[in-house]
Amino acid sequence: MPRWGIMWKHFFYYLLIILLIVPSLLFFTSREIENYFFKTIEDNLQHQTELLSEIFKKVLPSEKIEKIDALAKRIGKTIDTRITIIAMDGQVLGDSEKDPRKMENHLSRPEVEQALEEGRGKSIRYSTTLKEEMFYFAFLVKEEGKSSGIGIVRVSLSLSQIKAFIGNVNSKIIYLALILTAFVLLLSFFSAKRITKPIKEIVFTTKKIAKGNFKSRISVESKDEIGELSFALNQMASELQRLFTALSVERGKLQKILQTMVEGVVVLDSQKRIIISNRSFKKICGFSSSIIGKPYWEVLRNVDVEELIERAFKGEDSKTSEIHHQDKIFLVNATLLSKIKEKELLIVFHNITEIKQLGKVKADFVANVSHELRTPLTAIKGFVETLEEDANKEQKHFLEIIKKHTDRLINLVSDLLLLSKIEERGKKLEVENVDLQGILEDILKIFRSKLKKKNLKLKLIISQRPLLVKADSFLIEQLFINLIDNAIKYTREGEIRVEIISQNQKVKIKVSDTGIGIPEEHINRIFERFYVVDKARSRQLGGTGLGLSIVKHIVLLHNGEISVESKLGKGTTFIVLLPV
Repeated sequence: MPRWGIMWKHFFYYLLIILLIVPSLLFFTSREIENYFFKTIEDNLQHQTELLSEIFKKVLPSEKIEKIDALAKRIGKTIDTRITIIAMDGQVLGDSEKDPRKMENHLSRPEVEQALEEGRGKSIRYSTTLKEEMFYFAFLVKEEGKSSGIGIVRVSLSLSQIKAFIGNVNSKIIYLALILTAFVLLLSFFSAKRITKPIKEIVFTTKKIAKGNFKSRISVESKDEIGELSFALNQMASELQRLFTALSVERGKLQKILQTMVEGVVVLDSQKRIIISNRSFKKICGFSSSIIGKPYWEVLRNVDVEELIERAFKGEDSKTSEIHHQDKIFLVNATLLSKIKEKELLIVFHNITEIKQLGKVKADFVANVSHELRTPLTAIKGFVETLEEDANKEQKHFLEIIKKHTDRLINLVSDLLLLSKIEERGKKLEVENVDLQGILEDILKIFRSKLKKKNLKLKLIISQRPLLVKADSFLIEQLFINLIDNAIKYTREGEIRVEIISQNQKVKIKVSDTGIGIPEEHINRIFERFYVVDKARSRQLGGTGLGLSIVKHIVLLHNGEISVESKLGKGTTFIVLLPV
């Protein structure tokens, strides 16, 4: 039990209340009793002096001192009260207990002075004559029908008996208060114990529940708030048991899923120690024993992985990187599970070795086939042109069809070879300072005849000259060729507008036309390979469906962005953002 548990706090509060109330009650009760007794004595002495004044006005001031003194002694003995008769000049004329001739002048006594001024007076003081504390009450005796005084009657009473009586009463009150205090403290002790007993049981059972014993229940059956608390805690334990069981089942499922995943999965804590891993990750690292609790660099030594983890812990977004490890290629994704003080990082390793190999085989195949097709297609085109010289009208018609499709195949092969070259070049860009204005002026010479043939105008707008950008000049040239060629193909009349603007450490390239536009439902797919909006028009114009795919590929290789704005029948604008 804690040193200052609820029971002892409860008991201490009761004790504090009693210690505050009982002494205060005793003090005020004693004061009230004392005031009551003194008021009663004062009233009695006042009545006595008034009665005595009626008796002594008959002998004052004419009778001798002996007669007055004898009368005072006789009456004082009868009523058991000290009586003193005092003349107006302060001389003692009679006293029920002492010889008046031996007594000093009483004119300076407080009660006498007050009686002479107000008709009556009182005082509580120590009597030098009787050697004890006395209560004095004096009354001015007046002649019948006159306002002038003829003497003073004073009565006194010893306070020793009164104080003894009051002390006796106070003792009994204190004795009773002590009994009541002991009873109340005993009652508070049992009350506190009765309250804390079920609380102790609640605490004991709650600790068991906190340790995982969800079957524990509280047996308190009282109808008060503690009973309601017990019922609520029992309900909470039942719900926790249900949730924990469900959580255990789900955790088991997740563990099975995690262990059967082909992808390597590992979770690091904020100290970069491994807290969760699966078999695939251990296989990647070459471990068969447990790696939980180990720093990741003891398990997987790879500079690229280390850089990815550092970047992921610093940022909030997911980080993805392509990493080579032990002759294999992995696409590694790192995601922060929490962004609070104690961060945890989820890392997933996707083995893309086969995909990369298939991609390389596919690219090599396309490049080789395209290269091999280029020679026979060129030969076919040359023979067709030779046959056209001696062919009749009908034969020329068929030869024209063969020539047209041959040109389309040659364009397709050229685009495939270009795409293959771009992908190969993308592995290592030949970055240099590229003058965009110079490249555009050279490209415009290529399209001069096409523009003239379709009676189109081309406007070139550059915000500053020279405008340099760090890029691969060959790829940037192919980007402009494809965008401008695309604009010329799909524009019947109007103009082509090329605008280059420098803004916020980026270059914005806008290629606009006044052509047929792109339907809204096709805009999201126009950058896919071999995707054409209008197949009949594309075949008619010699389109291959690879131009825009090549453009996007070039933009991504330069860490740029590309978007398109188009309205059907009004034209299209391609917007490219490249970092300076």
